[in-house]
Amino acid sequence: MKIAVEEKKLVMGLYCATMLMSMLSIVDNVPLRGIMYNIKYLYILIIVFFCFYDGILVWNKRLTIGIGLLVIHTILYGVIFTNPHIKFDTDLHFQQLMAIYILTLFSCIYVYKKDCYLPFLEMTYLAMALFILWCAVTHTGNFVNPIYFVNIFSRTDRFRAAFGMGDVNYCGNYCVYLLVVSFFLWCEWKKQGKVPDKRLKKAVLGIDAITLCMLFSTASRSAILSLMLFFGCYWILRMRHTLIRNWKLILGVGGVLVLVVVLVLVSTGAISSIWQESNREGNFSINYPIFLQHGDYLNGMGYIDNSGFLNQSYGYETTAMDVYFLYIPFATGILGAAIIFGQMIYLLYQMLRHGNTEGRDLVLSLFVMMLYYAIWQVNYMNYRYHTGIIHMMFLFLFLMRINEEKDTYIVKIKRR
Repeated sequence: MKIAVEEKKLVMGLYCATMLMSMLSIVDNVPLRGIMYNIKYLYILIIVFFCFYDGILVWNKRLTIGIGLLVIHTILYGVIFTNPHIKFDTDLHFQQLMAIYILTLFSCIYVYKKDCYLPFLEMTYLAMALFILWCAVTHTGNFVNPIYFVNIFSRTDRFRAAFGMGDVNYCGNYCVYLLVVSFFLWCEWKKQGKVPDKRLKKAVLGIDAITLCMLFSTASRSAILSLMLFFGCYWILRMRHTLIRNWKLILGVGGVLVLVVVLVLVSTGAISSIWQESNREGNFSINYPIFLQHGDYLNGMGYIDNSGFLNQSYGYETTAMDVYFLYIPFATGILGAAIIFGQMIYLLYQMLRHGNTEGRDLVLSLFVMMLYYAIWQVNYMNYRYHTGIIHMMFLFLFLMRINEEKDTYIVKIKRR
């Protein structure tokens, strides 16, 4: 008996399996972690094949610029302007970055070409949900008593759990992105009028509740504040017309509140305390003088994974590098930082300019959250966090939806 499987369901199923196995590869109790981590290379071959096999090529000039700047940056500092003393680490970093850029690029092309944005959202959520549930079920002892959630912002009194991910901030990052993807999914269901049945609703809400408990159990302040910022930005964007009409009242009340908060933080010394307790101060007091000592301000110290600072791969007594906006100029210098920051500005410009494009408010809120997150973690379009693939796909799919007829090219490839 022949079993016919719809192509889109097959490809999206493979995408889901790839994302799930890739994420599981970072958990301490999962077998065959090496194979799971590298399964993405097999998926790349499959997704490239399905993007071309029907003889129709889809391309978009905004997508080309958005991902092209990342590729140019990676080639420049992964192949050309390299530090010969860290060649192995540089080659590995280059390989991993290029892999996720290729994976993201062709996945976006396929989702856009086949008009399967909702299945993409559903499979992304399913992969992350299964990953979170695995970590929760196999590390039940990591859940913190909700009574202690009040100590989340206290470094000395808070309890922190990583649920097998090696680092509490990793866990916090994945929890935040599952909740964000869940919100994207609910919005898409509502837009398309495909409201799920009661069992599915309860399942999704239950998983989201477990994820929220995991997030609070990590006590990752950067993750929790990032999630709050996402929903805060989305609310402001949705209410912007009402807020604009009442701008005087909003400005007055907001200004008073900000002034009160700043005065309280300064008078109590909380600002300096928060920064000192965040473990980011070493980026300025230790890593910055070493960057100056290295002397190559234009091309940096060498483009390797940010863990190289903690492992002292450069040969200096460097410490942990947890600020993306410092990591990029330290690793790739002034020129490299200009390329990356130029890419950020380009994405922001496109989102601000095309406010009527479908899903703009969601994507812009995600982007603002990403920029804030980058102050505390090196997670912006980085392979260390598999969530980097997800937020890149949201951003690049948005670029493809802008002025579709004008900027998207469909070319039929003739076969002999």
